[in-house]
Amino acid sequence: MRCRNIIVASILASSVAAVRRPTPVAASIRNLGSGSSSHSSHLACRQHNIHQTTSTYVTSYQNVASCSTATRRRKRTRIRSGSESESSVQLCSVAAGASTPAGRSISATLMRGAFLRIASDLSGGTAFESVKCRVAATTENAAEALRGIVQNGGVTALWSGTPSRTVEGALVGSLFMLSSTVVKAQIKAIGGGPAIAALGGGLIGGIAQALIMTPCGLVFTSLNVNRGKPGHENDNAFSVAKQIIQDRGLAGLYFGFQPMAMRQASNWASRAGFTEIARSVLGLQRYGVIGEIGSGVLGGLGSCWNTPIETIRVLTQRDVSYRVPGKTMKGYWNEIVERDGYPGLFRGITPRAFQAVWQTCFMVVVPNIIGI
Repeated sequence: MRCRNIIVASILASSVAAVRRPTPVAASIRNLGSGSSSHSSHLACRQHNIHQTTSTYVTSYQNVASCSTATRRRKRTRIRSGSESESSVQLCSVAAGASTPAGRSISATLMRGAFLRIASDLSGGTAFESVKCRVAATTENAAEALRGIVQNGGVTALWSGTPSRTVEGALVGSLFMLSSTVVKAQIKAIGGGPAIAALGGGLIGGIAQALIMTPCGLVFTSLNVNRGKPGHENDNAFSVAKQIIQDRGLAGLYFGFQPMAMRQASNWASRAGFTEIARSVLGLQRYGVIGEIGSGVLGGLGSCWNTPIETIRVLTQRDVSYRVPGKTMKGYWNEIVERDGYPGLFRGITPRAFQAVWQTCFMVVVPNIIGI
């Protein structure tokens, strides 16, 4: 706009100067001294020269204006192209993040998940699971269940079913780590906060786990509830799986899938979500490793609100092991409440709390520390 004003001022000044300054043609006519006719010719020539000068400056102004317009258009085009290119780069970055979560290869993420879950089970998770299943399926408390398992089979009996648990751990650990990492990356890419990303990642990762855990959990539950009973002295993971397939077919291995899926989804959504809230909202992450472990403890304990779902899951798969007809989730709920009251829905919450904290520290806290 400033450039235009300068150009217009220049045109007007030049036009006025042209009117005042005699042109060469006008000077020649005046030298001839030819009276009125010469005076008329002199005026005509002067008007002609003024018209030419004005036309020249107008044409120059139009050319400058058109050049300025073209320049602005080119700038707008470059800006638009730059924005589109930047958007394309961002979209490509998000897509690349989905294929290689957190900048790591898929195989590396799968290996980390499998290793952490197996380490969790072998170092104590399986023992907690054994006690929990026995408490939920019987009338024993945690101390009585622990004593009974050790008296019948020694300390190693707490790790009964380790082969099936190891296979299960490798599969569900890798599947959980991959799916949860991808989901968290996508939620963060669209602007979600860390707590929402952790919640979504745990939810999807838990549902994915249920596909593997239902048959493995059924075998593990059968080994625990039938331990020490006549006819089950030589039970192992393979013999139990074979017996279930003979009785109910392959679909029988997925008996209890509904409570298992609900348990896993709510389990890991709560564990990951509460842990992240403790880290970022309560600020425990500023205390380093101790703060991270403390966040995992709170996350694990907070996830035990869904113990009634786990109690129903154990009873559902117990009945498959006992070869008795199963019930619906509502049927099991009513049965427990009628027999033991509402506290009966929370049977096994003590060993389950230990197990929840243990698994959360391995599957949530360790990835947070190493930046997965």
